[in-house]
Amino acid sequence: MGSLPRDIDVFLSTKFTHLIIGGGTAGLVVAARLAENKDLIVGVLEAGPADYHDPRINVPGRFCETLDTEYDWQFTTVPQPGLNGRTVPWARGKVLGGSSALNIMTWNRACKEDYDAWEELGNQGWGWHSLLPFFRKSETLHEPTEKQQLNGQTYFDLKYHGADGPVQTSYPNQYGASHRHWHKTLQNVGVNINRSHFSGSNVGAWTTLTSVEPEQRERSYSATAYYRPNAAKPNLVLLTGATVQELLLEPTKDEWTAKGATFTHEGEEHSISVRGEIIICAGSVQSPQLLELSGIGNPEVLQEAGIEVKVDNPAVGENLQDHMMTCMVYEVDPSIATLESLRSDPSAAKAADLEYRTSRTGILTTIPSSVAYLPFSRYLDPFHLSKLGISIPPSPSTKPNAQAEIQARRFTHDQKLGQI
Repeated sequence: MGSLPRDIDVFLSTKFTHLIIGGGTAGLVVAARLAENKDLIVGVLEAGPADYHDPRINVPGRFCETLDTEYDWQFTTVPQPGLNGRTVPWARGKVLGGSSALNIMTWNRACKEDYDAWEELGNQGWGWHSLLPFFRKSETLHEPTEKQQLNGQTYFDLKYHGADGPVQTSYPNQYGASHRHWHKTLQNVGVNINRSHFSGSNVGAWTTLTSVEPEQRERSYSATAYYRPNAAKPNLVLLTGATVQELLLEPTKDEWTAKGATFTHEGEEHSISVRGEIIICAGSVQSPQLLELSGIGNPEVLQEAGIEVKVDNPAVGENLQDHMMTCMVYEVDPSIATLESLRSDPSAAKAADLEYRTSRTGILTTIPSSVAYLPFSRYLDPFHLSKLGISIPPSPSTKPNAQAEIQARRFTHDQKLGQI
């Protein structure tokens, strides 16, 4: 099952070559890879707890039960002009494994053009063809049986998947009642079935793969896939319940160098120094926040907050994109069992829980698996589509011309990207 996180005294007495801030989706991957080198000593600071046994995390059919709980930072957005000034909950994982412990376990990829845009902006090696080997390296695809393929209408191409990676991916054995109508319904309105949605285009309708270990039917995520198999290594030290406050920067010639960090643990503040690198993996919200708290960012933002400017970088905290989750509510024939019915029927919930615990079958093994991605051009004519692109305000970038060109190109009528 792996070792428990180390205590504070062990952590403070360890001479680290690398410190990773954030034991989440990315941080534990980095930690596991670095710890393969026995000459490196890797420390991980994670604000949340480690919990491998909570069914709210592990059981597929209990997805979203961790939102707005102790495992969630419970952020909210600022008032959104496009939503008449409403604020929106913004879930971020506060637990070992980060948001990979909270998500809905759908395992998919963006379009090739999305990754190629990263490389076009100057990030060499971050295009589709460079990343594909690492996508494959991260997973072990458990091929569905012929019965699963027939029942779920699952399509896949093995050359785009991995066979020995840490994250276990599988198709469900059981689907919700509506799924059997999904592909035919979408075809009836002109949406084609995508039989290879991992190959560089996610446009069309398909049955999603899930990050679920198929024998126990439990979530496979960063904590169980990357940390737990490596937890006993003496050169990998994890401290949970540790919230980093600031990077310790020291001036060297004409620049600043990160030498350590301050953090709080059980109400007390501590400092840790590092001989080598500090890697910030605190998530899309708190990574830029930590940089700003340390004096790295837009001078206007820092000065307004009373923070000394050490590194002038106006791009910190900018260019963030996240998708909305908009729910629609329908009345369903009461004879059809759904996960929602378990929340209103205690006896049905008890029976479902018993079935899952004893045989790893039943409705609690199901995840929403009916997926379709469509381009904006399906719903907007060329004029309104280009108008939508123009309406997006510019944001700080190291390559503003390239960014503007990519953004404009994505809102032309001939682009076939999974945008909705």
